[in-house]
This record gives sequence, structure tokens and C-alpha cells, in this order.
Amino acid sequence: MRSDRIHEALVNIQNRFMLCRLVSVATRKYHDPDRRVQDVINDVIGWFADAEFAMQQLRILADIETKLPAV
Repeated sequence: MRSDRIHEALVNIQNRFMLCRLVSVATRKYHDPDRRVQDVINDVIGWFADAEFAMQQLRILADIETKLPAV
């Protein structure tokens, strides 16, 4: 079930709002017109449940935030 995958992903990414944002961005990136969006979301949440993948995405996000100009 999706709720089980979300709980597994929340172990790696503590902030549920960040998890939601990362899943939405990844879903748009990996969506294929031949697949249902629900299936893509389930796959992406499963990826974030994997600790190595989640840490890699968080490092990429941190690098992007450090390169943004201060406002």
C-alpha cells in the first residue's frame, strides 16, 4: 500500500513537506505517457524509501540551495 511506502520514505526524509515536494518533482520528471500517474508516484515513493537514493537527492537539493543568490 502507498501509506506503507510513505512511512518507509519518512524514515529517510524527516520533513513530510519536503518529501511531498521531492515526490511531485520526481513524478513530473519520470512520468511517461504510457504509464498511469499513480504507478509512477508509487515507484518514486519507493525510491525515496531507499536510503541511498534519498541521501543523494537531499545532497543535490542542498547544492542547489547553496548556489542560489541571497535575497
